[in-house]
Amino acid sequence: MADQVYQIVFQGKIAPDSSVEEVKANLAKLFHADEPRIDRLFSGQTMVLKKGLDREAGERYRVLLEKAGALCEVVAIPSSPPAPVPPKVPDRTKATPPSGPKASEGAEGGKTSNLMQRAAAMTSKVKAVRPGDLQQTLGAIREKVQDMDAEEAGKKVSTLVEGVATSVKSEIKQGRLAELKRKKVIWVLAATLGLGIALVIVLSGGSRAMPIEKAVFNQFTQQYYREIQKADLANIGTNVLIERAREVLDDMGYDFDRTILFWLFHKDQVESEGGLDVYSTILVEPVAVAVAAGLSSIDAYIAPETRQIFETAATIPSGVDLASIRMIKACPAEGTLLKHDDLLQVLKDNGVALDSSQPDLAIADAFFGLERAGFIKIQRRWEKDVQFSDIEILDLEEMNAVEAKLRYLGEMKSRFSED
Repeated sequence: MADQVYQIVFQGKIAPDSSVEEVKANLAKLFHADEPRIDRLFSGQTMVLKKGLDREAGERYRVLLEKAGALCEVVAIPSSPPAPVPPKVPDRTKATPPSGPKASEGAEGGKTSNLMQRAAAMTSKVKAVRPGDLQQTLGAIREKVQDMDAEEAGKKVSTLVEGVATSVKSEIKQGRLAELKRKKVIWVLAATLGLGIALVIVLSGGSRAMPIEKAVFNQFTQQYYREIQKADLANIGTNVLIERAREVLDDMGYDFDRTILFWLFHKDQVESEGGLDVYSTILVEPVAVAVAAGLSSIDAYIAPETRQIFETAATIPSGVDLASIRMIKACPAEGTLLKHDDLLQVLKDNGVALDSSQPDLAIADAFFGLERAGFIKIQRRWEKDVQFSDIEILDLEEMNAVEAKLRYLGEMKSRFSED
């Protein structure tokens, strides 16, 4: 029995503590849709927002939409009975013995006939493939070949072409050009060459990240929104948006995984070039949301290592960095207590600018992220109208764990900075 399939159904209901305007704004941001398309969701009719999900994925989507203020239901899709199998009709053509010119062609003629029959059957099968099935198949092929080395693929195609070329030369040398034409080997060679070129294009793909240049990502954005306008709002979701972004980048010759990681590690540069909107609404943050929500279907669009990097980055508390942790660990300690003067010396050793009139503020600024994360506590004391700041370490184990994650992310940033 096939696994039960579910869909997300929305009837315009919203959370009690939300307004319709707020929910519409949240859904517009989540779906990257314009106002008219969002308004249609509140027409009073039952709308299917996502279908083809298992129960677990359906619940994740429901929770995600509930956070946006939209109250949805996860509804099982009734399974349709299998289509009746038509009775087999005997092929009476096989009972007729070959006669005339076809019979005189012998084994070679039989092979040609079989080849034509198989080609006709294959053409029929291709025409019967639904667009969705074809897209899914192409997507699976893309996933299998995206990590192959382009040079290696080129060598394989070259070897294949050389083998066919050698066979053709041998036929010509033996004076059997007429037979060669009759067997349509030349057409096979042409098809092989075409396939080889297509394979080189697919396998080589984009091997670098889309650069953080305004002209480039403006071109990307325009093409992306053209693709989004073609999408069906009833079936749109985070994964669809990610898939569109990936397809546009592929068409432009850039690698999707390398692009989102390159942009993730260079957010300041993205902001300075005016690409923060692309970062937050199209490229990086949609992937971060999908990973954070635990959507298993995201694995169809990003590599396992990319997912690991995003999961790791999501666990780093805001404002915590390697520099602040290393300065804490470099400071002399009395048990878990770090003294004011020792902290100031560590800051000076690391080139942190100090205001001699308010040195305690430098300590507060340098280690604010660690305090907010709960790793340390800044203790302020007064002596003769002068304020001093000492630090107590509260959770050294967790701070060490975060430090290891930051080192890992630092290594990944170095790796993806070459783009």
